[in-house]
Amino acid sequence: MKEYLNLVGYAQPIYRKCELCSRVKDVSYRLDVKNAESSNMLVGSLDLCKICASNMGEIIRIGG
Repeated sequence: MKEYLNLVGYAQPIYRKCELCSRVKDVSYRLDVKNAESSNMLVGSLDLCKICASNMGEIIRIGG
């Protein structure tokens, strides 16, 4: 699962809507979703706040 979901931190937080919890706050991370057939092809991305990124990072790390 780690090769298909990549959590990337922004250099500076951006004030916008988190695409996971739908709250408007500082977005510090982007989750890149890659194609299952070819892990070098980007399918999409999600902007995440710090709390959601922490939760998603734990899910990716566990592999659930």
